Amino acid sequence: MVHISIVIPVFNESTLILELVKQVKSNVALITNDYEIVLVDDGSVDETWNFITNEAGNDLRVKGIRFSRNFGHHYAITAGLQKAIGEWVVVMDGDLQDRPEVIPDLYKKAQDGYDVVFVSRQNRPEKFYYKILQKIFYLILRFLSGIKFDSTHANFSILSKKVVEAYKSFPENARFYVSTIKWLGFNSAAIIADHGDRFSGVTSYTIKKRIKLAADIIIAFSERPLKFAINIGIIISMSSIVFALLIVMNALTYGYSVLGWPSLIVSIYFLSGINLIVLGIFGTYLGRIFQEVKNRPLFIVTESINVK
Repeated sequence: MVHISIVIPVFNESTLILELVKQVKSNVALITNDYEIVLVDDGSVDETWNFITNEAGNDLRVKGIRFSRNFGHHYAITAGLQKAIGEWVVVMDGDLQDRPEVIPDLYKKAQDGYDVVFVSRQNRPEKFYYKILQKIFYLILRFLSGIKFDSTHANFSILSKKVVEAYKSFPENARFYVSTIKWLGFNSAAIIADHGDRFSGVTSYTIKKRIKLAADIIIAFSERPLKFAINIGIIISMSSIVFALLIVMNALTYGYSVLGWPSLIVSIYFLSGINLIVLGIFGTYLGRIFQEVKNRPLFIVTESINVK
């Protein structure tokens, strides 16, 4: 066992691997020389893996894991945590926006008795409209998921060994790092740090991927959408009853030229409400069961270096 493991998922980051490893080494060395850097290549199609193998060949403390294809950021984090052997494990993104010089501060805060410490990012180099959309995004996410997400918190964090072991025992196929760590409920804290600029290239984490991630988190950790479907169904059904009463009153007062139309409309509204209730219940649970019973591996590793 080493003292600190640094888990870093990367995807098409060949232009910054050298700088990333250099900065991580120099900052972790301020704490201890007993460390490892676990780089997880999430199916890159550039020269990322070659740079990882070169770094691992020069220093046995650098370890590499390569996926057969792009499985996703959170699955890459899971792979790194499964192989990390440190008493403490730092999880960070590989674009250098998670600044390696913050690692000593994370470690220092954890020594105050915390099992989990997140980095609360400030001064993020993003456009104003994006920040507004992000606030709206997290507001909806918190409302639908029931989880208290902090928009300043991302993956950059440090975990104790017992938290890592608890995370590894998580049985579900759905893997979302921050929400899972928060769900585990260990003693946690946060430190404030500036958000760094991307060293090179462009992010692969598009708005579409963010929305999909949010939808997956909501489905995996909350039944609120299911309850909304039920409530909508009930509201529509109740509305059909009110509408039926209005139709009867109008029919008695003015009459209707088309026979059977009132009863047909009421039946459509009522049955549509019932269908929403039933489909909401069966669809949500069937989807979850379908994903879990397939019991597919979370990811496929094609190569690894310096990893036992």
